[in-house]
Amino acid sequence: MVEPSPVASPPPVVEPPPVVEPPPVVEPVETTPSRVLWGGFDRLNHRAAGVPTEWATHPLVVTEAAHHGWDVIAAWSADDALLLRLRRRAVEEPGTSPDPGLYAVGTPDGTARLILTAATTDGWPPVGRTTTPRGTRAALAALATATGVPVPAPFGAPATSHWDWLGIAHEPPRSTGEEHVEELQDAAEIRAILAVAHPAGELVPEEPRSRWWGWRDPDGVLRGVVGADRRVPGAPWVLGSIGTHPAWRERGIAAATTTVAVRAGLAESPLVALGMYADNDAARRTYLRVGFTTVQELESTR
Repeated sequence: MVEPSPVASPPPVVEPPPVVEPPPVVEPVETTPSRVLWGGFDRLNHRAAGVPTEWATHPLVVTEAAHHGWDVIAAWSADDALLLRLRRRAVEEPGTSPDPGLYAVGTPDGTARLILTAATTDGWPPVGRTTTPRGTRAALAALATATGVPVPAPFGAPATSHWDWLGIAHEPPRSTGEEHVEELQDAAEIRAILAVAHPAGELVPEEPRSRWWGWRDPDGVLRGVVGADRRVPGAPWVLGSIGTHPAWRERGIAAATTTVAVRAGLAESPLVALGMYADNDAARRTYLRVGFTTVQELESTR
């Protein structure tokens, strides 16, 4: 009997070596305040006097220091917040405390830590008006509970106003109705439209460094107005007293006047800014349509 020849086994299958994927390329993330805390805006060439170097070119700090004329008395800073004790050379509104005020930008938690540090290590003289990131009071209350350090005055009381600081540094898109907008020179005419369009506006035509634009109807009557305050040459402009006659609202007039003012401002300065009350949804829609972005949400007391 002939034994069958053994069947040759197939050669072992050699698995190819695994393909090693190169590690993903991680782009470096900008973590300076100009990207994380500054609404995406870059540092400005101007510097605010008396402010720590890392915050001295912050757009909001530069703009507010130029707009109000800050005399900084003391400063505390961290990576996520800046706290200043200061006086403002600009004329204060009636009812404002004469004591030096506190101004802060950054995160609520960072601001709360700086306030407690200042209160426990540097003394705590009477505080006048305050402007801090929205949520600072809640952060202070939580920090005080955790540390046993009492919340310093006046932060135990609620803020009296909530507002947002917005900015734009790029050419705005064209707005419908811009052809009806013109620069204004007649202070009496500006006062007349403000009396019905925005009687509480803080910027007035008597401000010698202001510029004004208005929107006229087909009969040549002013129906909308916007002012621009440019107190320091080359520093960011601050728009104010933006208003539309009540019977002419919801027609894009505010967007048209604001767009023209922004375009003029960016021809002279790196940034145009404005402040608005946080609950003014109609104004917010207008400013976002023009191209503004929110840099800082704030809460204040006087």
